[in-house]
Amino acid sequence: MYNSLKMCRVLRLSALFGALAIGGLAPAMASITDYPFRLLARTGDGGHVLVAQNDGPAPIAVHVSLAGENCASDRVWPLTATVAPHAEIPLGRVYAADNAAGDCNFRFRYSHHFGRSDALHDSSAGYRLPFQEGHAYTVTQAYGGRLATHNKPENLYAVDFAMPRGTPVLAARTGVVIDATLSHDEGGYDIRYRSRANVIAVVHDDGTVAEYAHLSRGEPQVKLGQRVEAGDLLGYSGNTGYSSGPHLHFVLYRPAVVNGKVSRLSVPVMFYADDSGARFSAVQGSTVTANYGSPSAVARQPQTPDASLTGMGSTSLGDPPGAAP
Repeated sequence: MYNSLKMCRVLRLSALFGALAIGGLAPAMASITDYPFRLLARTGDGGHVLVAQNDGPAPIAVHVSLAGENCASDRVWPLTATVAPHAEIPLGRVYAADNAAGDCNFRFRYSHHFGRSDALHDSSAGYRLPFQEGHAYTVTQAYGGRLATHNKPENLYAVDFAMPRGTPVLAARTGVVIDATLSHDEGGYDIRYRSRANVIAVVHDDGTVAEYAHLSRGEPQVKLGQRVEAGDLLGYSGNTGYSSGPHLHFVLYRPAVVNGKVSRLSVPVMFYADDSGARFSAVQGSTVTANYGSPSAVARQPQTPDASLTGMGSTSLGDPPGAAP
């Protein structure tokens, strides 16, 4: 018989390591550590079945490594898989290689993040400017220009828009809300704010994820699992987290396995500013205007933010050195 109690104790410790390992990569990613995803081992089929359980609204890319003594499996490890929202899938069976030699004692580690492991950005996708019709804002940092802080794979193609606190932030592309962290109210040019950025994240049909960061604290305008259209209100800009001034940090990424763990790789995007169909890359130092020709370009009229969140604030010069957003 297998020593299931001993195995479960080892498995729980390894799973905790996996969750924490991915959580420290960037300030806007902290919520993944609270997301309801886990790996567990269930006794059955003459051994144990390793199961991935996703109780949340996001597709999850997971990478799992496994090691042990006197163990065999019906799968080749490490492996990478995608677990659909609100789903549970068996990853593989682990059993004793030689019953006469005793139990199979194994351990596993995993890392995970939002998005599909097979995500491939739809190159034909256009991105609406993430603010209201008729408004214009300056791009303070973008790929192709001088990158003050967007110099890592997870944020290389991010775009910063200088915005006053309380500016309505709109969805740039249709998708499903998978993160709505709006509980923080602190921010500034200090490393202690690194994990306090408010974020809305939206997963698209191609498995990529858009993140809108440094938002103001407040009641969410959208719910987890809600499908939003381009132009829908998501929240309000702010200065939460590790930030040099009020602005919106917008980044599109896909999950990918790098050096044995799931990481985020940012992806370049093409915006459209009007109904002509013309696409363009954001250029650092330029001012872009949303001009879609009709108030209906905003699917939901933004609500008036709390008075304590309004005010021009300072213009962002980009994020402090070392900050991901």
